[in-house]
Amino acid sequence: MQSPVRKATFIIRLWTDGDPVDDNAWRGTAEHIGSGQSHQFQTLDEIIAWLRQELARTEDEPES
Repeated sequence: MQSPVRKATFIIRLWTDGDPVDDNAWRGTAEHIGSGQSHQFQTLDEIIAWLRQELARTEDEPES
């Protein structure tokens, strides 16, 4: 049996305040389209952590 398909849609806006190679120079906002929740971030690590958290929730709620 095939696993259910899970999808998540995000709008992510990123910009850098300095050296683009420096992960700490990146800032951004992200919106999860399904829930409408929007978040602001001060580092690339924060953005990645938030995406992982949102995707873990998606695993618990398959779309029809």
